[in-house]
Amino acid sequence: MMRLSMGYPSPQDELELLRRRSAGPVVERVSQVTDRAGLERLRQAVEAVHISDEVLDYIVRLVGVTRRHPAIAQGGSPRATLAVAAVSRAAAFIRGRDYVLPDDVTELFRDTVAHRLILTDGRETGDPVGDVLASVRAPRLK
Repeated sequence: MMRLSMGYPSPQDELELLRRRSAGPVVERVSQVTDRAGLERLRQAVEAVHISDEVLDYIVRLVGVTRRHPAIAQGGSPRATLAVAAVSRAAAFIRGRDYVLPDDVTELFRDTVAHRLILTDGRETGDPVGDVLASVRAPRLK
């Protein structure tokens, strides 16, 4: 659903990674924190997070601009629109809210759509996703 770049670890962190790995399989040291029913309850709670029509319209407008941007050969599909809405709901839930703010959308839009776009020259030039975010005004909720 998203593409995140965490970069490379520092040499010290990479060394620690090697040390931990040589201590035995990591999977054996992992403990279960929930079960299938718990995951289902979480999924349902996230789906219950409210997205106002204004925020839904904001998502549609953002993805729509990706389809018309001169540096983007292929913009976001309807699946990108659905993904932005789902990620925004999850962010609101994690932040303890039962509603999505435009800031949730703005904050996660890049990580949710950037890997779904095909740029006109096949490589990153400029910041087309930043252009999209700057060109679409976020709604003000009452």
